[in-house]
Amino acid sequence: MNYTALLILACIFIPLERLLPLHSGQRILRHDWFLDLTHLVFNHFLIRAGSVVVVGGLMAAYTWAVPHSATDWVRALPLWAQVIGVLVVADVGYYTAHRLSHAIPMLWKFHSVHHSIEEMDWMASHRVHPFDQIFTNTLSLFPVFCLGFSAPAMVLFGLIFQAQSLWLHSNTRITIGPLKWLIASPEYHHWHHANQREAYDRNFSALLSVIDVIGGTIFLPKNRPERYGVSDPVPKTYPQQLLYPFKRIFQERTQHGNPMESRVANPTEDRFGKAFLILVFSYSAATSMKYLAVLLMNYEQVPYGSLIFLAQFSNLLFLALVVYFTLTRLPPRNTLTGVMPRLIAVIGTFSMMLVGITPHVDISPALRITSTVFVVVGTILSILCLSRLGKSFSVVPAARSLVTSGPYRIVRHPLYAAEALTIVGIAMSNGSVAAYMIAVACLCFQVARARMEEKVLSLTFPEYHDYAARVPMLMPGLQLLFPRATTEDAVRAEAA
Repeated sequence: MNYTALLILACIFIPLERLLPLHSGQRILRHDWFLDLTHLVFNHFLIRAGSVVVVGGLMAAYTWAVPHSATDWVRALPLWAQVIGVLVVADVGYYTAHRLSHAIPMLWKFHSVHHSIEEMDWMASHRVHPFDQIFTNTLSLFPVFCLGFSAPAMVLFGLIFQAQSLWLHSNTRITIGPLKWLIASPEYHHWHHANQREAYDRNFSALLSVIDVIGGTIFLPKNRPERYGVSDPVPKTYPQQLLYPFKRIFQERTQHGNPMESRVANPTEDRFGKAFLILVFSYSAATSMKYLAVLLMNYEQVPYGSLIFLAQFSNLLFLALVVYFTLTRLPPRNTLTGVMPRLIAVIGTFSMMLVGITPHVDISPALRITSTVFVVVGTILSILCLSRLGKSFSVVPAARSLVTSGPYRIVRHPLYAAEALTIVGIAMSNGSVAAYMIAVACLCFQVARARMEEKVLSLTFPEYHDYAARVPMLMPGLQLLFPRATTEDAVRAEAA
């Protein structure tokens, strides 16, 4: 993140909002200002990583199928024409993604995080769910990359887009006269955020309001909005806002129709999932074996070789157990229906792989030893928990059998607690802020997985209610963070 650019923008917009405020009574450090700052710091890495994976994957397929020379004519255009072309193409893509995010209920659950803003200023533009922004980036930037615009044109577009986004959300009363029907402005975008019936689903463009004119979605009355925000119960903390869309989707899936589905009636999905996991974890195990072989051949030259060897060997053993228990696991008695439980489970399981493509930062020897110890301890504890879980192991939330002995007498989800140590250790060993952000996101998804498992287990095993009332969820003694399940919770879960 370019903190110098952020400081420069702050020096521009804060005085501007003081000199020409739209809402004169609004404070600089307004309500939820720190929340938006948190979004700015954390989302930068999550959105960049996700956009690189999604858009980069699409571009790899496109460049393989379409020759590079097909877009030479675009790069031959003068720079000013390319910049205009990028602005138009990207904003048409943005308009499409934005309109879909309002029209499709599942996408709206992610986009509503951005619309939860109740006081507008330049910082508000950063409050956005990473999935929402990745989706928007894909539809707006992929066509631009496909057309082959030059790097200077893309850089200029990025600068214009970022400055425009901050200006659109700013608490300023600057108007641009008749140009408001051509170019997006604060008065135009503030109406998009208005929590008023007549303004719903209007003003979707980011740069060119003329696209809304063509699309029939323009709304520019002479007065200003009375209030901002949404009626949806969007939470007010960053971790909760990350999980909010998934929680809403999960709740709706379980409230409509039978929330459970017998896997016996759908053996194809179980076999496909098993084959996928075996393929992925077998590849990871083979990679770990190769690394171990190289480590043994260069053992004397590797600092802290014995500790690193222990980390790699324990990782290999854990992967071998995962493959074995996946092959021999019990058939599921029940599982949660829908796409979201499976998506959350896959992201929670594999998201830390993104750290592998994140540039490393030099760390001190003491921190490297500490991070490796975290990985070793976390992996060994994971092996112990997985050995006790045995053939009940599953990535997607499923009820195979109820295990309450061994480490499961201490907490209900000891495997996730152990994996948390490994996740922290991996982030520490990388050292970059991006790695820590990925780790935080991964931990959030792991908690979401644990809660989904609570649902399916409580609905399948009546005795789980008493077990949940006795044993804390993830950490003993931290009931404020992970409260014990009450009888009332159990009854509510069963009724759901």
